[in-house]
Amino acid sequence: MVDKETEKGRRILVADDDEGSRLLTRILQRAGYTVVTAVDGAQAVSQAQQESPDLVLLDILMPGGGGLLALARLKMSAKTDIIPVIVLTGAASADEEARALATGAIRVLRKPFDTATLLDAIRQAIG
Repeated sequence: MVDKETEKGRRILVADDDEGSRLLTRILQRAGYTVVTAVDGAQAVSQAQQESPDLVLLDILMPGGGGLLALARLKMSAKTDIIPVIVLTGAASADEEARALATGAIRVLRKPFDTATLLDAIRQAIG
């Protein structure tokens, strides 16, 4: 069961250009999170710098430099380097997953993912 009071006020940046990101946004909102969205890597970095979210959910395959470049930029910036990032991917190879973790992602989840697994990963990342 989700404790919406615990999640209340927590902001999550969802950076994904896929149609499924709308469903993900609804799931997170129902769980009590405030959701900010971005549709490409450049916008994800900009939104993270402006919004200072508690967590970033970042797709690897996106326009605007892609998720791995956005992840590297987030981790190079003093303003965003402490924000935990969970990478979401539907097509990443084991090498891309390893690069995401080496670049600073705390976890990689393959699409399609189980909602309970995602929410558990989020709770672990932001308490």
